[in-house]
Amino acid sequence: MRDTECPYCGADVEINHDDGYGYDESDMHQQECECGKTFAYFTAIHFTYRTYKADCLNGGEHDYRKTATYPPEFARLRCKMCGDERPLTANVEFSGTPAASSPEAPLERRVMRI
Repeated sequence: MRDTECPYCGADVEINHDDGYGYDESDMHQQECECGKTFAYFTAIHFTYRTYKADCLNGGEHDYRKTATYPPEFARLRCKMCGDERPLTANVEFSGTPAASSPEAPLERRVMRI
């Protein structure tokens, strides 16, 4: 796996992170290439974020779904928009058409209102 390129010979280099070396962003690190030359490098860690609409956090209703949990008695309710979780209670109603609330309907198609 290629992490970077040797500035001397252009070879693909995998940075050696043994014992956590090379992760500190505030230090300059060194590594020897297979060409025999030692080069210096800085580490930069980048974060990527994906955003989603969560109407329930802006006055809308949560869209709770039953979690697919094994064993099933440990299932919970989780909002598919914001991730909020609640215990699964006996008084949960499934909204939608009668077919959507029947026991034969897939759980991911059921909308649960508390």
